[in-house]
Amino acid sequence: MGVLSAPEIREIYLSPKERAKARDSYARSFERQFRDWCAIAECCLAIERDRDWEILGFSSFHAWIMDAAPASRRYIYLVMGIYKDLSVDIPQEELEKMPVGTGAVLHQQVKSKKLRRDPRVLEASKQKPHDFAKAMQEIAPNQHVEGLVRKVVNFTASQWSVIEATFEKYQVMEDGSASFASFIEWMCSEVSEWTLHVNKENEGRKDDKDGERIH
Repeated sequence: MGVLSAPEIREIYLSPKERAKARDSYARSFERQFRDWCAIAECCLAIERDRDWEILGFSSFHAWIMDAAPASRRYIYLVMGIYKDLSVDIPQEELEKMPVGTGAVLHQQVKSKKLRRDPRVLEASKQKPHDFAKAMQEIAPNQHVEGLVRKVVNFTASQWSVIEATFEKYQVMEDGSASFASFIEWMCSEVSEWTLHVNKENEGRKDDKDGERIH
């Protein structure tokens, strides 16, 4: 006999077999909830649209989500952006069959409404991102759909504090729909543009000095 630690059935005494089955059921229900990205996206978009956050006493949707789901707010912002974009073109029942990573690829790389509604694309979208990208290269090679590369980066607490604050500002700029990957890409483009500007300034100064020597 033992005491189950899962919240909804805490303090209920079970046999070892019953306890094991109950824990298995709890883990599986958690997995289903985690995979059901459409439901949380739809719920939070409704809260934002109907200004439920105001009724609940918060100054903004972001203030509400910081209070209601601080640990998962980036994930929620991500799936909200994906769902808001794709639900215009793809039926709910098809979105629910789609892994969130594949939804992100569709959201970021496949902008054609006709292609999004293509039965071949909808069938391929049930696969993981890498397999979906491979299928898309055969279905629509001109789209140049790329697979995802997973990287793990460790930041110090102070580094992450700065990065997180900047990312949240970027999300506001992009109406809350930006992914962290697009944020990194944007930062790289900003650095590249700044470097190009500096190089041009340096070339200009060099030309001025060369002109002075000639005179």
